Amino acid sequence: MSAVQLFNVSGSDIRFGVTEHGTPYAVASDYAKAMGYGQASDATRLLGDDEKGQQIVLTPGGPQRLNVIYEDGMWELIFRSTLPGAKEIKKRVKAILREIRETGRFEAEPVREVTTAAGPLPYREQAEVLAILRHVLPESYAAATGKVIMARAMGERPELDSAETPLYASTFLAEKGHKPATVAKFQSGFGVRVSNRYLKVHGKRPEKIPGPAGSRIDKVVAYVEDDRPLLEQVYAEIADEIGMFESGGQVALSA
Repeated sequence: MSAVQLFNVSGSDIRFGVTEHGTPYAVASDYAKAMGYGQASDATRLLGDDEKGQQIVLTPGGPQRLNVIYEDGMWELIFRSTLPGAKEIKKRVKAILREIRETGRFEAEPVREVTTAAGPLPYREQAEVLAILRHVLPESYAAATGKVIMARAMGERPELDSAETPLYASTFLAEKGHKPATVAKFQSGFGVRVSNRYLKVHGKRPEKIPGPAGSRIDKVVAYVEDDRPLLEQVYAEIADEIGMFESGGQVALSA
């Protein structure tokens, strides 16, 4: 799973990351928008298979598989661009990629880190979005998110009790140290099992919240840290199957 960093490129925010093999990439939807394309597909269809791909990226809704554009693809779109600001975009992207190649770190004046606690929008806009969507969100989730936004905006570390801290099944698997391919393979079946166990324990299904912007996932299940023991129980039941998969075996995880 890749962590990403948000950079401002000629007025557009673009998430950049590095693959496990050290190859820089940009999230396709961000980069295409910056280059003047209406849809990411309008840009990626111009690229070769080795210039684009998919990566599991850490987003506000947990790890998600996103379309990305690799370094060669970035240059290809810049060379094709007729935007008046293409020269400035080239200069900015060159500086970002140079830092990534030379240091493996994001030091070219990053805007902010994108984590599960702070989304890609500026904090003021996050607060505005939360206010608009509050009536469709679980009250506990909305309250916790508001506290996180306020703390981040003030430069403080969010302090939430275990009944407020969001916990996602996919993030839980990633925290166990599993590779992106393993998380992608098991997160659905694991999530179903956890949901069924939650129903058995609480007599109802866990609440769902809107998925992250730009994701193909409409809803994600919202657990909290208080539910971690339940996730641990289910994980213990499938740990051998996960180990078999990571050792090269074939498994089929049932609900």
